[in-house]
Amino acid sequence: MNKKHLIKASTFLIFLTLALNPVTSLTQAQSGEYIAAFNGRMSDTQIVRNQVISIYATIVNFGDLTIKVQSLKVDFVHLGGNIRLNSTYTQNFDVDHYKLEPGASLTGTIRTEITNAEADYNVTIYFWAVDEYHPHPEIGAFGKKYIAAENITVSIVDYGGPSNVIIGIGIAFAVAVVGVIVFILYGWIRDKLKKRKY
Repeated sequence: MNKKHLIKASTFLIFLTLALNPVTSLTQAQSGEYIAAFNGRMSDTQIVRNQVISIYATIVNFGDLTIKVQSLKVDFVHLGGNIRLNSTYTQNFDVDHYKLEPGASLTGTIRTEITNAEADYNVTIYFWAVDEYHPHPEIGAFGKKYIAAENITVSIVDYGGPSNVIIGIGIAFAVAVVGVIVFILYGWIRDKLKKRKY
């Protein structure tokens, strides 16, 4: 067995081990013949706005060429269709120095503050890597999306949002008004009681 076949067989066995391991979550894995992305996950899917969370995914090079992994990305797409609320969080890799050798794998991590507006989102986690295995005849190899997980429903709540601030100001104002009324009534009753004594 030559070296290329040994590398392919060993990486395939690693992939199978991960896929058949009940502890490992291979959610919505995508394979592009030689490159596979899988195990995309988030540390939390019920998120308080401005909370810092961690997002993970793994990419494996099953072929015999070296590929460049440019970034790990996470798309938040608003479930109600409001594209203004969509956003993408990105962890860029050093393309000049980070290369995925044949048989190697990379687990990328994004640790970021989630600043989306309060709503429900459909989340996709994916790598952007140069596809050396299927180059364009004229322009050569180009970047391609390798999806590690998709259709993850995420809810974002905002406990410190403007609506709660307004409610808090309104409650404080109401308490102040009630306090003034009670103070005036107390003074008026006290004056009446003093006049009765004389």
